[in-house]
Amino acid sequence: MALNFDEFVITHNDRGYDIDGAYDAQCWDGYAEYCRWLGIPYAHCAYSGGVRDLWEHRSELGMLQYFDVVTSPRNGDVAIWTNAYGGGFGHIAMYYNGKYFGQNQGGIPYGIGACFNLVSLSAPDGGFLRPKKLAASSLAWIIPENTRPLTMAEMQNNAKCIWGYLHAKGWTLEATCAVLGNAQSESTLNPNRWEGDVPFCQPVSSRGFGLVQWTPWTNIRDYLGDAPIKDYGNLECQKLDEESRTGYSWIDKGYGMSYQQFRVSKATPEQLAQIFLINYERPADTNQSVRQTQARHWYDYLKGWAPVVPEGATGGTTERKLYMQIVNGIVIKCYPV
Repeated sequence: MALNFDEFVITHNDRGYDIDGAYDAQCWDGYAEYCRWLGIPYAHCAYSGGVRDLWEHRSELGMLQYFDVVTSPRNGDVAIWTNAYGGGFGHIAMYYNGKYFGQNQGGIPYGIGACFNLVSLSAPDGGFLRPKKLAASSLAWIIPENTRPLTMAEMQNNAKCIWGYLHAKGWTLEATCAVLGNAQSESTLNPNRWEGDVPFCQPVSSRGFGLVQWTPWTNIRDYLGDAPIKDYGNLECQKLDEESRTGYSWIDKGYGMSYQQFRVSKATPEQLAQIFLINYERPADTNQSVRQTQARHWYDYLKGWAPVVPEGATGGTTERKLYMQIVNGIVIKCYPV
């Protein structure tokens, strides 16, 4: 399984590492710890004594055996500055959601250095190096075996999976975040979440399951079939996308927007979250402004992140043909075949 850089951030934030035993937690030590986590050798600053060497002498130092030079960064790419920071020695950190995660760039002191933290910096005047181990994919769903709410860190991971999947299907970030704002209230973005955390809950007709709590739960459980739990996330995103193309389960309550229009809309996340709530979720209590707030949160969180298709989103989860039962011009049932 490909490594997930989110895990590195979660496990290293506010912690300090002094790999070479000199000058405490410096930026080079942060890079070296990242290499250890990746399971690859780290290079030393053998020319000027500064981390600028890792960019200016990347070939001589053998770094291109383990890294590729890239121009458009994504999470986990190594950024190297030569002159902009570090007083002539340069600076090194890892790109993460439009910011940079590294050591000795403020944060909690660690000797004469500082622990890992996340800060805003200018684009590197050196460049970006992408670990070959992260090149294929660095995004995997977090889906517990048992029904439960997810933590915020777990929700952040799954929000990226949902955005990565739906972006590849042509959804806008605004529409995706409208779904996320609703799904956070419905399931905490856990594809294996039962309503009330009661598996196979009864009565079937009034209980839901999955990211958006499809009700009755048999609608989505029949769709998932015998798929393993690890595939639930991609399959449920696939169902959302299929529904958006057919209009299934969408009833326009006066907003003048079809499901097909919703998925490509550039209206605000707040507006679209309310439309999704009323036209798709249709709960008894429609006074839930928290869903709009959550949609904005996810928009602000994801807007600086380059979407990556999650692991397993190809092969076994390719689009399937649909059988639709239509009565009086309304799609009643929609099954994959």
